[in-house]
Amino acid sequence: MDAIEKPAAVTKRQERGAAREKAIVSAAAELITERGLANIRVTDVAQRAGMSTGHVTYYFRSKTVLLMRAIQQSEDAFIDEVEAKVHKIRDPWKRLTKFIELSASNGTHDPGWVLWFEVWANAALDPEVATLHEELDARSCGILAEVIRYGCERGAFASEDPELTATLLSASIDGLSIQLTLGAANLTGKKVVQLCLETARALLAPADQ
Repeated sequence: MDAIEKPAAVTKRQERGAAREKAIVSAAAELITERGLANIRVTDVAQRAGMSTGHVTYYFRSKTVLLMRAIQQSEDAFIDEVEAKVHKIRDPWKRLTKFIELSASNGTHDPGWVLWFEVWANAALDPEVATLHEELDARSCGILAEVIRYGCERGAFASEDPELTATLLSASIDGLSIQLTLGAANLTGKKVVQLCLETARALLAPADQ
């Protein structure tokens, strides 16, 4: 049986709705990274998105939901970039290096990392945000574990537990990125990548190297 085609008017309406949602989330993400979630109002988001307050509240019931959608949108973009760049690299160490470069903070006030600060702060008190944080963190660590397994299969890495190694390396990336984003004087984006790679070598280098 042929699929029932949706009326063109319905499809266009859905497309407009999706475009509005994306614009609202992008506006919210910008404001959250500029001022912090506690210091913005729904009216601020509406103004930045060029819409009415009613439009924002129609799509999103609270600022917390906006934060959750903002971090989801940010992480989806990260995953897309990883798939586009990392998985095409055959050399295991170069593949791991690229993953670290994409994951780590770029510098002071890195917007993506400032957004994560807000997620962590809210996750401590909000079970819904905590659940989302756990899901997104597991997804990122899962991709890193895949990169590590890839290197192990080719004899470039040594790890009895790629998932555990990914957790340890991820913690290194997070910790150094937090310091850099907060403006640590002794760190740069390049230095963070270098230090993370030194950690990776300590965790993954085969015994004969």
